[in-house]
Amino acid sequence: MTARGSSRADVGVEDGRIVAIGDVPRAARELDATGKLVLPGCVDLHTHLASTPTFTPLDDFEHGTRAAIAGGVTTVCSMVYQEGTLRAGIERGLRDAARSLADFAFHVVVTDPTDAAIGEFSSLVRDGHTGLKVFMVAPRFDERITDYVRVLRAAASAGMLVAVHAEDHAVVARATAELHGAGHDLVRYFPDSRPPEAEDVAIRSATQLAAKTGAALYLVHLSSRVALAALAEAKARGLRVYGETRPLYLYLTRERFERQDAALWVGQPPLREREDVDALWDALASGLVDTVGTDHYPHRRAAKLAPGLAFDRVPPGVANLETLLPMLYSEGVRRGRLTVERLVDVLATSPARIAGLRGKGEIVVGGDADIVIFDPETTRTIRANEMHSACDYDPYEGWEVTGWPTVTLLRGEVAYAEGAIAARPGQGRLVLRQAMQSRTGEA
Repeated sequence: MTARGSSRADVGVEDGRIVAIGDVPRAARELDATGKLVLPGCVDLHTHLASTPTFTPLDDFEHGTRAAIAGGVTTVCSMVYQEGTLRAGIERGLRDAARSLADFAFHVVVTDPTDAAIGEFSSLVRDGHTGLKVFMVAPRFDERITDYVRVLRAAASAGMLVAVHAEDHAVVARATAELHGAGHDLVRYFPDSRPPEAEDVAIRSATQLAAKTGAALYLVHLSSRVALAALAEAKARGLRVYGETRPLYLYLTRERFERQDAALWVGQPPLREREDVDALWDALASGLVDTVGTDHYPHRRAAKLAPGLAFDRVPPGVANLETLLPMLYSEGVRRGRLTVERLVDVLATSPARIAGLRGKGEIVVGGDADIVIFDPETTRTIRANEMHSACDYDPYEGWEVTGWPTVTLLRGEVAYAEGAIAARPGQGRLVLRQAMQSRTGEA
């Protein structure tokens, strides 16, 4: 199964790579995929598995990639944060990822856009680290906009992709202050603190910066109709702008914030309205939205539901890695919202292409043998105690899902089979990313 079509064929694997597709001679080891789908391993371009000097995530590389492998995700891209230098953030990420079960790469978050940081770009690209990230929602983004323009221009010159958290700080700060001023501190007001306007303003500003600098932007976790409209306008202008959405925004709505346990679903941006959910499905099907990334960043139930937390003090983020593929198949393909080819495109082929992850995201001769044998008829009920994340709750608890991975191969080795993790900590490898200019067919 590929993004271009499907066929009935054998897949031959040797030394970690796909060496034949079609009629393949008998092998020393064979896996029977009769009645199942054979998919490329998924590529998640948006995770938070690396530590910072002051914080270690609940799902570190070991725990997070256990969930990934069990869900058919064979390559993860984690955020790492500048620590004085960009290189120091990558070095911390490499130390953390020494326990990874899945292959991995990084986006380096630029928090201090100095001349020295910009001066690191060429050496990072040389070493296969071609991804940056900026947070437009951070107050220092507007305060240092001239410096960030220089970051984008230098990134364009170096061939780096810039992931963007596109929410406008001023809009969020104003809405948050107004809610607190009115005494509306409860979590039910969280969606009002980060309205769609914040996405709209930020995306339009980001795309203007892309036009000015020539930077290639990857807009993460788009959640609303207005965000999609701004993305469509940017693409119509011929800008190199890609759009990602997140599982939360495809399955859940703002109604969750009327519950006593509303804090369990706090993420940034917040859950939106049913009309936004429908618009996102349409955008996925049409190709306007390029990928689905998890933004995997879970916290324990007690941390989310700590007494007395105001809406802007709840730690944001949920677990999504293990359910990424099965839920998109169940809710997308089985319900007629997506073709299975489009599912492969948004979860594997396009993420790998956009991020320059050579050998990933396709079942093709010469590619890495990252393969998922997927049973389209298996029905499971999601229960946190059966998942592989270290989190003690799941945002989709009780959801009935039809379609689940039965075997995951990482570079030809069985990493997961029939409910059991076979991969070992440290089995994952760093994937060197190609620069934008060096890729065939890139503008």
